[in-house]
Amino acid sequence: MKAARRIAAGAVVLGYFAIASVAAGASISESIESDNRTEANRDRDEARKPGQVLAFIGLDSGDVVLDWGAGGGYWSELMSGVVGEEGEIYAQQTAGERFDSRKAAYLEQFTPFGNIELLPVARGERIPLDDDSVDTVLLSYLYHHMHYAEASGDVLPGGSAAVLAEFARVLKPGGTFIVIDHVAAAGTSRAQSAGWHRVPPETVKADITGNGFEFVGEAPEIFHNPDDDLMNNWNEAGLRGHTTTFVHKYRSPE
Repeated sequence: MKAARRIAAGAVVLGYFAIASVAAGASISESIESDNRTEANRDRDEARKPGQVLAFIGLDSGDVVLDWGAGGGYWSELMSGVVGEEGEIYAQQTAGERFDSRKAAYLEQFTPFGNIELLPVARGERIPLDDDSVDTVLLSYLYHHMHYAEASGDVLPGGSAAVLAEFARVLKPGGTFIVIDHVAAAGTSRAQSAGWHRVPPETVKADITGNGFEFVGEAPEIFHNPDDDLMNNWNEAGLRGHTTTFVHKYRSPE
C-alpha cells in the first residue's frame, strides 16, 4: 500500500488522547512517548503542546502526510506513530547544499521510524508527488516567511501562491491543510508583520481561501500568552516558545 503512494517520476492535555487512538497506528500519547524521538524534539513538547495540536489535526491510521519545511522533524516524528506502518510521512526539505550537508544525519534520525521519507524540493520546483495522493499538508511556523515580498507589496507573492497551488494539487479531494504560526496584531501590514516574523490570522485566511481552500476552523486558544502584545519580534522580545500562536485547518475542494 505504501509503495503506491510514493513519489511519482511533555506537557500535554490528557483529555485529548481518548479520541485519538487509531486502529493500526499508535495513540497520540504513545507517539509522544516514542523512544525513537530525539531528545531535542522532546524538549520542545511543553511549548509545542503536541497532544492538543495532533488531536485538532485529526490524523488517521494509514494517512499520508506532507510535512512541508520539516526541518528537525519535530512534527514528522510525532505524526509517524499516529499514521502507523501503513501511513507515510514526507519530510520536505529545501534542496541544496545545506540539505546535502545534513542528509546523512536526517537519514540516521528518521530511519528508525520506518515511515518517514525525506523529500528534498528546490525552491520553485514542482512537488514530486502524485496528484491527489496526500491526506494532510502541515505548514508549521513558515507562513510568516511566505506572505510578504517587497516586490509584491500588500498582495500575496506569486511564488507563495504557486506553493499553495501545489498543495492543492497533491492533496486528495477533501484533504486537510494545517497552518501554524505566530499571531500578529489584527490589521498589521504584510511588511510590518513579516519584520516581526508573524502574520495576522485574517491575512492567512484571506490568502488561503482566495486560493481555493475552504476554511474549516481554528483550534481554541491552544497557544495564548496574555503577555504577548502581538506587535514584536518574538525572538528579540524573549518570547521564543511562548508566543500567542494560531492553528488553522483548511480543506481541499471535493
